[in-house]
Amino acid sequence: MGFFQVINHGVPSSVRANIEQASRTFFARPPEEKMKVVRDEVNPMGFYDTEHTKNVRDWKQVFDFTVEIPTVIPASHEPDDLELREVVNQWPHYILSKD
Repeated sequence: MGFFQVINHGVPSSVRANIEQASRTFFARPPEEKMKVVRDEVNPMGFYDTEHTKNVRDWKQVFDFTVEIPTVIPASHEPDDLELREVVNQWPHYILSKD
């Protein structure tokens, strides 16, 4: 277990409050709703709740997203593979329907 604090990051408190509220709203939703934006081998952005540490499932849920559009990452974990691929964010339907 560990903790860290980031200071002087320049993110306004209103933006941080909006992110915290969106996180609380998302993680309070039923599992079947969160699974609609589950990440996979093709797209590592989205919901994830099956991480293991020392062969024991962790008691945490994650929602990965990127702020850099487009985001380009290596196509595989192989060190000799120079191929790149673009990943996109997955957003829950209730967020997208507000636009």
